[in-house]
Amino acid sequence: MNPLGLTAIIILAAVATGAYFYGMKKNRWVVARLSKDIEEVLKPVSTNYVNIGGAIGYNFAYALPAPFTNAKGTITLSPRHSLLYLPFSLLIGVRDRFFINIFTKKKLRGEGHIVEAAYLRKANIDGMDSMQRQDSRKGNKNFVLLWRGADLSSELDKLLEALPDAARIRHFCAYPETKTFFIYANPIQGQTKDNLDAIFKRLPVFLEKEKV
Repeated sequence: MNPLGLTAIIILAAVATGAYFYGMKKNRWVVARLSKDIEEVLKPVSTNYVNIGGAIGYNFAYALPAPFTNAKGTITLSPRHSLLYLPFSLLIGVRDRFFINIFTKKKLRGEGHIVEAAYLRKANIDGMDSMQRQDSRKGNKNFVLLWRGADLSSELDKLLEALPDAARIRHFCAYPETKTFFIYANPIQGQTKDNLDAIFKRLPVFLEKEKV
């Protein structure tokens, strides 16, 4: 074999190996930071994490104190460990992603959504055309507020304004049929605590008040 070719192969192998271990370490750090932040905000009674595909991410489940019951979610990670796939994944928009469903036994006042405008078509919201709508802007991003069943415009607007980094939020939903709150975000360097805390503190305003 050509000595230059052999040298190139050895260098490429060394770089790929180094990138693999660096990427694995970075992804473990991102998961550790995200999970720590989520637990600090939700204060679960118990936790369970299940790895999916090695460095790809984790599913998690929490038992929560009242007025909520439990939460289920997924953390998926950019393939930092794959030197060959990483540039392609970045090109097609693969990023760290965070999904969580928070459940309650209490009734929700109505259905409400905060959706990044660019993500609206992918959000798969049933009956969206029949919902009340308000277009809003926070920072450098456009958002769409949607609601029905109750006038949640003020609550949704205040929630959007309260987000410290709204650009990281792609979809928030209060869904009365399953008594669920849904959050989809793209954290940067594992940072999601401030946004999640701002949302979680305001979830009770979407619940029906108990009759005295």
